[in-house]
Amino acid sequence: MAQTLRFDGYQQKSIFTISFLLFYFKNWPMTKIKICGITRLEDALDACRAGADALGFNFSRTSSRQITPILAQAIIAQLPPFVQSVGIFVEHSPQEINAICRLCNLQVAQLHSDEYQPKEAQAITDAKVIKVFRPKKDFSVQEVLNFTQNSGIRTFLFDAFRPDMAGGTGERISAALVKRIFEQLGSTCFPILAGGLNETNVREAILFTRPYGVDTASGVESKPGVKNPDKVNAFIRAVHSTRSQVPL
Repeated sequence: MAQTLRFDGYQQKSIFTISFLLFYFKNWPMTKIKICGITRLEDALDACRAGADALGFNFSRTSSRQITPILAQAIIAQLPPFVQSVGIFVEHSPQEINAICRLCNLQVAQLHSDEYQPKEAQAITDAKVIKVFRPKKDFSVQEVLNFTQNSGIRTFLFDAFRPDMAGGTGERISAALVKRIFEQLGSTCFPILAGGLNETNVREAILFTRPYGVDTASGVESKPGVKNPDKVNAFIRAVHSTRSQVPL
């Protein structure tokens, strides 16, 4: 237990505790931030100015945030350096994904369907790959480890499961489930947390699970596909604030 020393009315933590905390903070990585469901240039640029690390463009034909490759290409061409562009795919074949990645200059392809198995992931050669899992309560992390072994992919996004929607549901994964998954995965991969995150809960979620990154769409919107700049700024500030607090 940390010892507390008193000097001139001030409480001072022991040298050991201070050294430990400084080491912890130094090795506490800044959580990456992806703002997903971009459909407008002004929203993309607002997110970049606020500090987003990546922007997501949803090409799914069933999404309320669907964007055409031509419009996505025009937006991505105006993004500043250091911001990654991510394509979200649900129904497309690997060949179609490669073609869209080349056209739009996407750096990352996010595979948001169970139909994308290691073979399909390996066939995507024009972008890095994020594989999405939507875990149920009995989910086994062995599925993730097997996918890594068979594909070489090491970045995974975990979103809330809902049978009628591939993503963007605004629903959260249960805290106990996501805690178990992230703890069991440890440092074997780069896990990204998604599902119902907004400015009011993302800070707690990060401190609870220590993800490599967080992803939000509905949590920063006025309506599907239209971002609220105040919510985007508040979300990103909440993520950055975790850098100055001891994790739970």
